Amino acid sequence: MISNLNEKTLSIPEGTEDVLGIDMRYREHIINIIKGVYENYGFNPHKTPILEYLETFNGHHGEGEKLFFHIKDKNEKFLIPRYDLTVPLARVVSMYPNIPRPYKRYQIGPSFRDDQPGKSHFREFTQCDADIIGSDSLLAEIDITIMAHELINKLGIKNFVLKINHRLLIQALALKVGLNTKEEHLGLQRALDYADKVSKDGLQGIKNKLIENKIPLNIANQILIEIECFSNLLAQYEDLQNQISQIEKFFNYCLSSTKATADLKFILSYLPKNVQSNIKIDLTLARGADYYTGYILEGLVIDSEIGAILGGGRYNNLVSAVGNLNEPGVGLAFGLERLLSVLKSLDYIDKNILLPHKILLADANEEFHPKIFHIARELRKYYDVDIYYNHTQFEDIIHFAQENKHQIIIELIGDRPFIHSVIENETFKLEVTDILNSLDFI
Repeated sequence: MISNLNEKTLSIPEGTEDVLGIDMRYREHIINIIKGVYENYGFNPHKTPILEYLETFNGHHGEGEKLFFHIKDKNEKFLIPRYDLTVPLARVVSMYPNIPRPYKRYQIGPSFRDDQPGKSHFREFTQCDADIIGSDSLLAEIDITIMAHELINKLGIKNFVLKINHRLLIQALALKVGLNTKEEHLGLQRALDYADKVSKDGLQGIKNKLIENKIPLNIANQILIEIECFSNLLAQYEDLQNQISQIEKFFNYCLSSTKATADLKFILSYLPKNVQSNIKIDLTLARGADYYTGYILEGLVIDSEIGAILGGGRYNNLVSAVGNLNEPGVGLAFGLERLLSVLKSLDYIDKNILLPHKILLADANEEFHPKIFHIARELRKYYDVDIYYNHTQFEDIIHFAQENKHQIIIELIGDRPFIHSVIENETFKLEVTDILNSLDFI
């Protein structure tokens, strides 16, 4: 039987992963930091099903809909393992209209995309969302931008940029080069997003996707010229408000750019200087989902090739598109796997913070001593305590403790406990010694 098992070749689907041991502790540690910041900013947790009806998701993600996984259940209903956590949120607020507004919720859970697996692309990944439904005030944009900045800093990342843009500036660019229809605007938007997320060819990648999206070659070339002129213009001014003024002139004060720059001016005027120092206005930032309507942002770690670790923005039509209510929304999401990849590659995770005060109890006797359970019961009032059940060489016990990050081994020799330090922590060792000395059954 064992021989047959050994002959099997086991694997998991590409774009998914098993997370074991200390890696899971890193993961939980980062999740706890994210949860702590979200809670600190007034967001409350909620949960939605992993499976949703396909019709709930149809029509909101543009080319992203090519990445839907499709399921048909026994009742012939078409289902989808959720593509993101924002569309389910829009469904929730439509189904439960009596939830107090603004509804500030966070959700941390898996989403699924039939993507091409790669270093920064997963088919199952964890999104860490925070959204505000029921307010069209730009104060909400300001709050999530400050929150994003604080969270990145709390994760220990110092060298990063928060790119910002406005969907109406992309519309202004389209109008400036003669693209007047909604389909043409979408073609430009999706080309910018594709080049940002997939292509490494810069402006040439944008041009290739524009042509693929049926944008005429002469207009595609003009778009690239406009993007370069825009970037060169902003590079002449360090102050963000001055950059905004130049954007108004660049687009000849057209209606779309006037609305966009007014929003950006207001948002930036409230951001503290330390947040502004990490802000960059980027005309090529588009965001993938079709539902964004205004301010958009992405967070990138400068020293990393992973790409964006967070993204979000204003979406004022999604709730009405999903359900029957007409309510504005704004939010952001961190991609947990991307974030962990960045933190590990740049050695940003402080491993000492992650170690709980864990104790391993072991017995040197050939027959397991029942006193171990008495000791465990008392120590568990204060610490996490594991018991090593197998009778083996002490070297194996040490190896087990090292692999599982136990700081102390308490070995029962005869009737007396003896403390071995696996990870040096003299204060912890003295605390445990005092507890053991106080036990009346030792």
